[in-house]
Amino acid sequence: MPIFEYKCCKCNADFEKLVYGDKVIECPACGSSETKKKMSLFGVSGVEKHVHSSGSGGCGSCGKSSCSTC
Repeated sequence: MPIFEYKCCKCNADFEKLVYGDKVIECPACGSSETKKKMSLFGVSGVEKHVHSSGSGGCGSCGKSSCSTC
């Protein structure tokens, strides 16, 4: 099912919405139609490097201090 992530430009709320076709998306928090579709990591293809997580050292999936050696 096509579930997309959005951010409201008016109140900065993040939300997900099940969308079919070219519907106008409204923020569930404030009702504004000033929304932007967010880039989802799940939808990105061709990525070969690890995605960095917050915290000290490395990407979180290993104990190395740099992902360039993964």
